[in-house]
Amino acid sequence: MVERRTFIRMTGALATGTLVAGCTGGGNGDGSADTTTEGEATTTAAPTTTQSSTVEVAVGPEKRLRFDPEEIEISTGTTVVWTFESTGHNVTSKPGASDKCRNPEGAEPFASYEGSSHFTINEPGTTYEHEFTVPGEYVYVCAPHEGQGMVGDITVTG
Repeated sequence: MVERRTFIRMTGALATGTLVAGCTGGGNGDGSADTTTEGEATTTAAPTTTQSSTVEVAVGPEKRLRFDPEEIEISTGTTVVWTFESTGHNVTSKPGASDKCRNPEGAEPFASYEGSSHFTINEPGTTYEHEFTVPGEYVYVCAPHEGQGMVGDITVTG
């Protein structure tokens, strides 16, 4: 059985060239499907890959329970900046926040809040940033909404 992330990585080039959801009425034109009810699964395009030293991720865009983009691939030394666009969200890869959180061996977990109060939220308009120095796969969540699928994935290459 192939995991979702592996499948998306394997088919990323094909999906990027063939997704026309916006033209067929099945999405937003960017490869993602509309989510009309909280908790429904969303379909996403291939991970965003970048060589930039800074990558931006929107948290709760359009008051939706998601990160945009949900999956990114970056190089070591890249800083990810999360911008909180709606209320009630945070960002964390701390294992105590969710069973979904994952960090590569040797990497420090990150969070947009101090301590272990995993339901501490960030105000709209604020940002949180983290520089990724250890290669591997990171899975992070919005702790208050991880049960509704607000999960992000970052692959860091050496």
